[in-house]
Parts: sequence; C-alpha cells; structure tokens
Amino acid sequence: MELTSNEKRSLYGFLGLYLSSSILLIVFMAFSFYGYESSNIISMKKEKMQNIALNISSKIIASYMRSEPLSVDAVNGYEITLYDSNKVLLYGLPLNGIEFKQGFYHDDKFDYFIDLSPQLHHGVKYLVLKSKNANEEISKLIQSTLFIAIFSVVLVVVVGYFLTKMFLKPIQSERIKLDKFIKDSTHELNTPITAILMSIDRLKKENIDEKILKRVQISAKRVQKIYSDLTYLLLENKNQEAKKINLKDIIENELTLYEDLASKKSLTIHKELENMFFTIDEVSAQRLFSNLISNAIKYNRHGGKIELKLVQNEFIISDSGIGIKKELQGKIFDRFYRANEYEGGFGIGLDIVKRVCSRYGINIEVSSKEKVMTSIKLKF
Repeated sequence: MELTSNEKRSLYGFLGLYLSSSILLIVFMAFSFYGYESSNIISMKKEKMQNIALNISSKIIASYMRSEPLSVDAVNGYEITLYDSNKVLLYGLPLNGIEFKQGFYHDDKFDYFIDLSPQLHHGVKYLVLKSKNANEEISKLIQSTLFIAIFSVVLVVVVGYFLTKMFLKPIQSERIKLDKFIKDSTHELNTPITAILMSIDRLKKENIDEKILKRVQISAKRVQKIYSDLTYLLLENKNQEAKKINLKDIIENELTLYEDLASKKSLTIHKELENMFFTIDEVSAQRLFSNLISNAIKYNRHGGKIELKLVQNEFIISDSGIGIKKELQGKIFDRFYRANEYEGGFGIGLDIVKRVCSRYGINIEVSSKEKVMTSIKLKF
C-alpha cells in the first residue's frame, strides 16, 4: 500500500532517528570495548613479564646464596638478557637501544621489561625480558570487535524492519477500512447519480425553472466527478488498455462537462488546442484533464479567466484564482490536501493527476503567485 508524503516523511524520520542513534551507540560501544580490551591486553602482558622477571631474579639470588654458578632457565616465548652495573653483557644476546631503567617498554615489534631486583647478585644489575609485542592479539581484537559491531548493525536493521512493519500495520489497517468504506459508498452512489442525471434530461423537456434545473445539474455533475475520482483511485484503472488518442478531443469533452460550473462563476475560458496524439488509456486521460479543469474553476475568482494551451507536446492550464503560497506548492499533489476549507472536495484530484503523470512519464511543473494566478504545465 502506497504511503502519502506525510506518512513517508514520518516513517523515514523515525527510521533515520532509530538507525542513526543505534549505529552511533554501537560505534561508541565498539570503540569503548576496543579501548578497554586493548589496554587490558597490555596490562596483562606487563604483569606477566613482571612476574617472570621476579621469578628469574629470585632464582639468581637463591643460587648466589647457595654459592652455585649463575644459571638461567629458558622461558618459552621470551628472550632473557643479563647485564652488570657497567651494562656489560653477562648472559644472553646483546640488545640495542635499551633504556636501562626499571619498567615496561615496547617498540613496533617487541615488548621489553627491565627489572633491577637481582641487586648485583652474581654481578647482575639489569635483567631484561624481551618478547613479541601484542600486535597479533590486538589484530584479533580488532577483527572480533568489527564482527560484533557489524552483527549488531545488521541486528538493528532487522529490528528496524520489523518495527517499520509494526509502525505501518495500524496505518494500513485504517487505510483498508477507509478504502472499503469509500468503495461501498461509491457503489451506493452510482445508482442514484445515474437516476438523477436521467431525471434531469427528462425535466429539460418539461416547463421547469431553468435556474433550479441548472443547480441540480451542477450538483449532480459534482457528485458524479467525486464518484469517478474515487472509482479511479480504488480500481487504479487496472483493466484499461493504453492506446494512442487525441488529447484535444479529451480536453474538449471535459470542457463541455464543466460549462455550467464555469458559467455559474462567470468565468472566461480561452483555449488554444492543437491535435496531439499520446499513448494513454482513455479513463486516465479523462481523470487527468477533468481534475485540472475542475481545480482551475473551483479555485478561481468570480468573473476570472482560464487559459488552456495544447501545443508542441505541452499542455498548460492557467487560472486567475487564489494562487498557492510558495512553501505549500510541494504539497498540492498530496492526497487529501486542500488549498482551503471553503471549497468542496476531498483533496484527491491532484493526487490523481500526479498518479497519471507518474504512470505515463508525463513531466509536471507548477508556477503560482498567491492571490494572482496558478499555472500547471504538462510535458508529454
């Protein structure tokens, strides 16, 4: 079921706020998680190296106290180097660029822990531990964080999809009820409309007041137009076949139907219509021009004028009516939108115009000046 522009705006606003806030929260949590875990990895590495260094140092001191020769047990994954107070190598492989200070250090490839706890036993002042840095663990952490973040975003989108369905369900339910009501109403209207129009034709032959007869005829045609518009909206003209038709003939026929209504408002109609053929189903063409002409009459001032041009693949209809505020011009094609509350109708006429234009690739342009004029141009 197609949504109106207001419904779409509301839905997209809700989805945009939900998705953007959720994704921002996921990104924030991912960065926080990564920061905490990477810091934790470094802290654990430092603590582990410190414990290993203390263990080696205690063995050095113990062997010295027992007058045993200096001996160091290998530790898997670590290089052990011993220096004396003059920074002369006593054990292990020489290391370059080492700061001989107590603490934990690291460069692009390795982590170092320097311990001074041997306290010159066996002449050892500096105990240096060297191991590969935590880049591999950090890389795994990044991968797992990205996986969790992407999974969370996908989950948020899936939840958003179901929330959207929940959001639309009551709207669709009410729309179905409304469409059913309109369908039933239009069905019930068809018979009395036909009867009224047939009765008017008979009354014309009788000696009846012409003003009363015209009033009844105009009212009946208004009801007939509403019926035709509602039927078109509901059935969407599914069974009509597009064919090449002369748009001039359609416009002339529609003008004839609105003669009485235009005469009632003392409107002057100027027309410049050339033969122009376009592939479209006839009912859609009728609804297109019927609604444009009807609006030009409905929102015109008493004694105003209407100009119609059908030339060079363009149709232009202009009126000297109430005009449209610039900020409202984008809304006039919304279903149920009405320019004012004084004129009749349900606000579905220009929605039908927009639907027909979209269906048949007709470009539509609106120009208007408030309280002066409105012009609508169709490019075929």
